[in-house]
Order: sequence, then structure tokens, then C-alpha cells
Amino acid sequence: MGVWAVWAAWALTCAGSAEVTQDVLAAKQWTTWGGPGGSMASAGPMSARPVVKPGDTVFLRAYNGNYLSVYDFKVTARASPKVGSAAFVVEKRSVGDIYHGDRIFLNSYGLRLEVNDDEVSALKSVMGPRQELTIERSGPRSQAIAAGDTIFLRAHTGNHIDVVGETVKARFPRQGMGYHAFVVEKQPR
Repeated sequence: MGVWAVWAAWALTCAGSAEVTQDVLAAKQWTTWGGPGGSMASAGPMSARPVVKPGDTVFLRAYNGNYLSVYDFKVTARASPKVGSAAFVVEKRSVGDIYHGDRIFLNSYGLRLEVNDDEVSALKSVMGPRQELTIERSGPRSQAIAAGDTIFLRAHTGNHIDVVGETVKARFPRQGMGYHAFVVEKQPR
């Protein structure tokens, strides 16, 4: 898309007469350089940021650019591309969008993430207290969690899931913006 096409799309959008298309959204996105791998910022409408609902497939990108993934029942942060082992289906006992404070389950091929002491694994298909994670966010808490949001996952132990290198644990009760933060990327429905 040329400079003039971008300007024209922007001008029409500002005038309120243009339809929001993929080209218009692409013209309103840029990459920041604030960390490893950068992150995508968007000036598009909130309707372009898909909200996370129970049953959605998500990918959780750690600070190092790698995705949480399950290999041999262990949870690691090795997968750089979005591969099947890095896909998690979000589950919740109640209906509706996912919000700050909701208790969720992350399902990978029928096994749910669970925390035992500080170990994070995917061993069982049950929906018990060890598999239940409380989703937290640092931004506006009254809005539903959407693709691109930074979240934190608190286990039943009170500790947050963290990533150091490729190792995934749940060791610390305080959330930090680096090791405990995950960016939600959503698979389209």
C-alpha cells in the first residue's frame, strides 16, 4: 500500500465515510521497539480487537517472544512460531467474555495446565483447583480481555506463572511486567 493510499484511507476514516477494512487497519498499526520481538500497537476501533470468550483458541507470548507450549506434559516457553503445542483453548465455568478476576482453565489437547507447588504442567483433563487460573490484567479492569492485552495468570497457590528463559514456573506472589506478563494472541473464529 503506497503512502498516498494510506493517507487516503486515513482521511476517509477521519471523515467517518470510509468502511473499516483490513487495509485501513493495517495503515493504523505500527511496531514498537520497546522489547524483544517488539509488539504491535493499534489505533483501530475496539471492534477490531477480538474479545476472548470461552472456547476460543489463544496463544500466550512471553516477554522473550516465545509462546507457552506443552511438550511431554511439561509447560515450556520454547515455541517461537505458533504451533499446535502452543495453542490453548480457554475454558470457564460460566458463560460470557473473559474479564480480569475470572477463573479460567487452559486446555491443550485435552490436558489442562496445572500448578503443583511451583511446577507448571499439563497432566490431567480434570477441572479442579490445581488447574484453575485467575486471569489478571494491568490495564482497564472493566473491559473484557482481548487479543493484544497483557495478562497475568495467578494459580491456586497465590503465585503467578512466570517465564525465565524457557522455564515456566509459578514462584512469586507479586506480578511483574516482565517475567509474569503474557500477551494474548487469538486465533480467528
